[in-house]
Amino acid sequence: MQLFSEWLLDDTDDKFMKHAACQGLDSKIFFAERGANTFVKKAKSICAKCTVREDCLRYAMNNRIDFGVWGGLSANERIKRARKELKERRNVR
Repeated sequence: MQLFSEWLLDDTDDKFMKHAACQGLDSKIFFAERGANTFVKKAKSICAKCTVREDCLRYAMNNRIDFGVWGGLSANERIKRARKELKERRNVR
């Protein structure tokens, strides 16, 4: 069994992870194969109660992590959010 913390890509801005609700949980909950909606729902329910959810989400988006549930959002949801944020920034200028 691989733990969630073993999925780190780098150690920048990851200090929030020691406070994450997912710390020590089985990574397959957060990194399930496509179509494994049961795991995605469980991951999102854990994230919903997490005190560092926004830090986690920002970490995934800043590092362009394109797999798993981070900060309560799936990879596809993070892509949509990033596009929306980019569009909003362009409209501000």
